[in-house]
Amino acid sequence: MLRSLLGNKSQTALTFGRRLSSSLSASSNSSSSRYVIPISLLSLTVGFVAGRQSFRTPEEEERLKTLPKGYPLACCGDHVSAATTTTADCDTPGLTAEQEKLIKILKRIVGRTNLLDGREQNTATAAYLKGARLGHGTALAIVRPTKLKQIQEIVQEAADANCAVLVQGSNTGLTGGSVPRLQSDGRSTVIISMKNFDTIFPIDDGEKVVCLAGAGLASLKHFVQDNFPDRESHSILGSTFLNPTTAAGVAFGSGGTQIRKGPACTERALYLKVEVDKYGKHIVKVVNTLGIEGLDEEEGEFTNNRSIMKKSNNTYGKDPSHDHKYKENLCNVDNSVSRFNADTKGLECNRSEGKVLILATVHNTFKAPPRAKSFWLSFSDLDTTIKFKTEVCLDNPADLPMSIEYMNRDSFDVIDGAGRAMGLCIKLLGSDSPIVNKLWDYKLGFEALDFTGAATLPDKLMFFINPILPHILSKRMMEMGRARDHHIATVVGDYNGSLDRFEERFANFCKENEGKVDVHECKTASEQNGVTAFRFVAAAAFKTFCVGEGLQGFSVDYALPKNDGCAPELPASRKPVKRMRYSHFGCNVVHEDLAYEEGVDTHEAKMELKHVVDEVCNGRLPAEHGHGTEYHAPKDTQKRWQKMDPMNVMNPGVGGTSTNYRYKPETKN
Repeated sequence: MLRSLLGNKSQTALTFGRRLSSSLSASSNSSSSRYVIPISLLSLTVGFVAGRQSFRTPEEEERLKTLPKGYPLACCGDHVSAATTTTADCDTPGLTAEQEKLIKILKRIVGRTNLLDGREQNTATAAYLKGARLGHGTALAIVRPTKLKQIQEIVQEAADANCAVLVQGSNTGLTGGSVPRLQSDGRSTVIISMKNFDTIFPIDDGEKVVCLAGAGLASLKHFVQDNFPDRESHSILGSTFLNPTTAAGVAFGSGGTQIRKGPACTERALYLKVEVDKYGKHIVKVVNTLGIEGLDEEEGEFTNNRSIMKKSNNTYGKDPSHDHKYKENLCNVDNSVSRFNADTKGLECNRSEGKVLILATVHNTFKAPPRAKSFWLSFSDLDTTIKFKTEVCLDNPADLPMSIEYMNRDSFDVIDGAGRAMGLCIKLLGSDSPIVNKLWDYKLGFEALDFTGAATLPDKLMFFINPILPHILSKRMMEMGRARDHHIATVVGDYNGSLDRFEERFANFCKENEGKVDVHECKTASEQNGVTAFRFVAAAAFKTFCVGEGLQGFSVDYALPKNDGCAPELPASRKPVKRMRYSHFGCNVVHEDLAYEEGVDTHEAKMELKHVVDEVCNGRLPAEHGHGTEYHAPKDTQKRWQKMDPMNVMNPGVGGTSTNYRYKPETKN
């Protein structure tokens, strides 16, 4: 549609910038309004420069087709470039009379305005049909229910109409599991969006919270801060500003930075699963283990009635709503891994990856420490860095820091060289800011515009202006980062004297390793926010770096044994230009972003790295992003999913399972 505007592309981009600045101004509040004017001016400038920039040729676009976080797999499973990928690349399955009838039924259930036609991508459906990093497909319908009681009926009708069901929260997944894909048996997909269920209410005087399936981590953080300022929510991720849902965290077993709290998991949940009776008829079963007084026998509509504080009951209310053994597990530094997506323990909603439909979950809140200190540490070598972790940080479960985040030298250089624009936004506005979220949405919106070069232009601009922007980190931390190759950002809270004990162990460590570690305490809010932003912008900076330097790349996440933190060895014949390694260091969960020159087979390089992690290092992958369509799950994990969803109605094809009804083998072409 916009190709006819290419003759006046400057005006198109400038209009986009005006819309961005207008939307940001409307969404600002008094506490952040002082940042809106400069950001709005910057957006207008970006729009103007966008119009003046020379766009890549189609050949250049094709050359960059293996970029991280943005160039998807087509729904047919073939690698294609963003410049050529459209929903028309895959034939939409023909509709049966039953499925045409289903559309009418879904309209009756949710209303016309809450039902979208997902058979073609447009501005209204793109957010549901395309993944954040990979995945791109079509759906028979995108349904946006507003009441919990509607969801059971939607799933029942979809299953009876021989459709697959795909549940989405914020659709921020990175491995394609929340995006529709072509079913080899011709079934159409019904997407159920849970965005309307961003509801949270406290129980047990705020020691726990109930989150409906659309409740995001940023929403939860703000809710706990506003209502129980002496307590904290359970998860903080680098993508918190995108408001990924708590339900998705449970479905993946995501971890994040908070090592004292453990990964997202709970034995207390409300969810749906699809079974069949003895006559072969689909039955949508409700499982309620929330354990809340007054909600034992009902799954009705939850409201945040602050005048009535609900309590846990004496049945399921006694079950854990977090991994209370995780701290002890971390401090037992053996050859096991701390956490991984294929773990089969716990209630079936945990690490279910869409095979059951989570409606609500119970989570612990945690007592905030009365004081905390933040440190930036730079080490001469990786062995000393690991020694600091095991001897100082993991000495005992009671004294665990709040977070321990690692970055290698390539991570430091890439983030500083390509991540300042986004990093400064997060530093100034906060990692959970709705304004940062909106800026990100507009970046994605621009990249989806229908003209050549749109997919890479925002990153080209950010790379171009990066050198003229101030550093995210303070002068002292920049000096340390340039002088050493291994860096730790850690926050240590005081839990009954744990901070003093940490500092005593650390002082002894520095004496024993004199000359091998540089220390800087971040005493100001600006420094502390800068360190958080610097670490959280790593993945986004990697894509900007690849675009700016004309490189290609890929990303993986994995868990290594707790007693082995060394980097998996790569073959000398395929050496990357940059190898970013940044990790949740206490958990030994690693994210790697690898950049390669043009002409390198990045798929082969990725397979080689996965093989080394799995077979040589005895690690597990993926660790927290989920299997999606990117990873094959182990047999025991696949069997667990098949037991949850015996008809393969929910999220078919996840983790290498069959996309066919009842998991029938797929026909090889």
